[in-house]
Amino acid sequence: MERTEHTTEADIFDLRIGLDEQAISPEAKHFFDTAGYLIVKDLLTPNQIRQAREVLGRLEGEQKEGPFGGEILHIIEAGGVPEDAMALEAVLNPVRQFIWGQQYRLVGSRALLRQAGVDSRLTQGGRADQRGYTRYRSFHNGQFRCLLITCLIALEDAVDGDGTFCVVPSSHKANLPHPYDNTQLDAVPPLIELPLRAGSGVLFTENLSHAFKTPRHHRHHWMSYQYGPSYMVNWPGCDPSATLLERIGNDPAKAHLLLPPYYHPEGAQKKKLENKESL
Repeated sequence: MERTEHTTEADIFDLRIGLDEQAISPEAKHFFDTAGYLIVKDLLTPNQIRQAREVLGRLEGEQKEGPFGGEILHIIEAGGVPEDAMALEAVLNPVRQFIWGQQYRLVGSRALLRQAGVDSRLTQGGRADQRGYTRYRSFHNGQFRCLLITCLIALEDAVDGDGTFCVVPSSHKANLPHPYDNTQLDAVPPLIELPLRAGSGVLFTENLSHAFKTPRHHRHHWMSYQYGPSYMVNWPGCDPSATLLERIGNDPAKAHLLLPPYYHPEGAQKKKLENKESL
């Protein structure tokens, strides 16, 4: 019986994903797959931290209420450090590994303004997370297809329970919903704190249960960047302006992040198959 050959996506398109080009250790990949997050230290210098806080201070009139308190959307539009921080290589290298190689983009940016008062709620993770766009996926061959990864950068020290970011490790793989909606964070047994010094960050899958403890005395500022696969659309309110696109046009890393959503890169269709179809 004659075997029928089926044309695959790879036959038609040069996917140019480039997963083999990503320099990330097996230990880091395993830790992210197991725990759901990676700590990335010293992303910003003290001068950059000061400049970032100054920029956010000028944007306070745009503050709205978000799931973790006050937030300012689309901070990259303001330029300066909030714009530059979206394209830090120490962040983009694991982002490429955990999303889809070279086919990734920035889908949103925001500032979180955490006031002293009460802890935030603990988000649901794993299968109980009803946000379909946060799904976590990894495969036995070492490849990942995460749908949404966040990089959270602290602009003040958040340590020792003072406004610290908290997670339930491995909850991105949980099959059951957590039962802690009405529980104080200190009373959630699997919850751990991730102490971060100003200028350091944490990269985590949004499918991981996470929360913030309240700052004890002063407001804490965070910069938050959401990365997704190349076909994911922008978060509402995070479309780049023509001015921003012109400003970053000569920066390859930033320009790549702000490409319009796409599934296959421009020019990826293989000429040999185009020619074959025309015969």
